[in-house]
Amino acid sequence: MTYNTEKRSEITDFLARGKGKAFTVDEICHAIGADESGKSTVYRIISKLVKEGTLIKITDEHSRHTTYQYLGEEACCEHLHLKCKECGRLIHLDHETSHLLENQIKSAGHFVLDEGAMLFGRCEGCALAGKECNV
Repeated sequence: MTYNTEKRSEITDFLARGKGKAFTVDEICHAIGADESGKSTVYRIISKLVKEGTLIKITDEHSRHTTYQYLGEEACCEHLHLKCKECGRLIHLDHETSHLLENQIKSAGHFVLDEGAMLFGRCEGCALAGKECNV
């Protein structure tokens, strides 16, 4: 039990320091010094953190590549997200903008977005740098 508590703290501390970035399980394992045998523990802890709402699980529809991002106390399912395919940045839209976009999409296309839906593209920094989307 202590091991899980210590590992949980290590994982949340690492992800909290990288708030605004998303990490793969391998990157998390490397950062906290977990070897292959400890990987299953990391998966279990991450799964619990996602269920609790402390982390968000981000799966790219095209590559099936999964990353995790620390949310802390933010209520993430109540707004939309923008994900940069170049640098991996995750932008949380405010509730007002999210609500406006959801309503416009619903009325224009008779389509309802899932809670906390994610839209993919390029952030302003990558767009200004002239980076092309590699996906």
